[in-house]
Amino acid sequence: MRVNGLRRVPAVVAVLATAALLAGCGGGDEGSADGGAGAAAEGSGKGTQKKAGGPLDAAGLESAAVAEADLPDYTFTVFKQGTVLGSKGEPADPAVCQPMEDIRLRSPEPEPAAAAARSVHPKTDTKATTIELYAYDKAADAGELLTRVREATKSCTGYKDELGLRPTVTALPDPDPDPGPGDEAVAYKRESSGTAFWYQVVRSGSHVAVFGRQGLAAHKRAGVVPDEVITVQLRKQTETAGTG
Repeated sequence: MRVNGLRRVPAVVAVLATAALLAGCGGGDEGSADGGAGAAAEGSGKGTQKKAGGPLDAAGLESAAVAEADLPDYTFTVFKQGTVLGSKGEPADPAVCQPMEDIRLRSPEPEPAAAAARSVHPKTDTKATTIELYAYDKAADAGELLTRVREATKSCTGYKDELGLRPTVTALPDPDPDPGPGDEAVAYKRESSGTAFWYQVVRSGSHVAVFGRQGLAAHKRAGVVPDEVITVQLRKQTETAGTG
């Protein structure tokens, strides 16, 4: 189920820019952001928060994303509306690993109806957590994304990405989707050139939250996403969607 050229901006080799945020330098290969720390996303105060009988719309999803008031000890970089989703690159090789490449490029399949994202890091630490929120018209579509990622973690141990790198992939135990709450979650680690990126993908109804964090592979759990970031984000998302 591939979608090309719809609402998507160039990935700008999406992975490199956020890695610079995550590592506090020019290295790495995950995500990208547009907007300075504390920047407000365009349209965040416009429109309704929820489509009639459906998921959060773009403005509502932005309202559901964590802000400085929710995590006062963190510094924020907010992605502007219209720059969250990336474009497809070269297909992953082998194809079974495509869901990992889609997550890396912020180009999930199925394609979401709305998206929001930001990067946050403690004021005492430069290591950032990236947060992408996706809203789907149907919970089944959100569930399909989780299924695709989970199935990929069972078969994908490594692949060639669009940058010509050959990252390895390690499945991690499915995290408890609570607290949050959440309905289901999957986790994995993507490792390349001594750097690892830990991911947790959590579904709550028709919404999906993707959390990613960078760390040195040798430090084992150094890049694991902080529990407080996941908890606060999922709780706010659920409360905003009116399903909590």
